[in-house]
Amino acid sequence: MSYRVGIPVRPTIMQAKPHLYCPLCGAANQCAPAQSGSLDSPCWCRTAQINPAALARIPPEQRGEACLCPRCAQLSTPPASND
Repeated sequence: MSYRVGIPVRPTIMQAKPHLYCPLCGAANQCAPAQSGSLDSPCWCRTAQINPAALARIPPEQRGEACLCPRCAQLSTPPASND
């Protein structure tokens, strides 16, 4: 543990979040880090081109929490509902 101005500071450790479903459509997001619990796991999203419009549709409370599925990552319009 290190100290800054007399206050103990713990190092930040980044961990994969265990969210396995797309925040837009609810399908499995195929996120390898979420499945394995390790950010070292190779994932489809690291080489994919993610549509900025898809990222903009993620609800604010889900941003940085759950990954899109490959299908939603490429769509510029919301997927059709199956209701």
